[in-house]
Amino acid sequence: MNENTGTTRREDVWTAAVVQYGIVLSSIVGVAGAQRYLLSRCIPLRVVERVLCAPIDSRRTPTRAKMQTE
Repeated sequence: MNENTGTTRREDVWTAAVVQYGIVLSSIVGVAGAQRYLLSRCIPLRVVERVLCAPIDSRRTPTRAKMQTE
């Protein structure tokens, strides 16, 4: 864990890159297409469900919450 920012660096860079591509792909071809892509790359189903079913904002940390505009 990085003591200054409180973030953890990922050990498995390949999996992180595939998951990130799957998230981007979901906005292009939809969730079903992104799910098929991630499962074909041997990403565990629990990870696929977590990243594709949850809205982006719910995965952000509270310190990155959006500021309200008037």
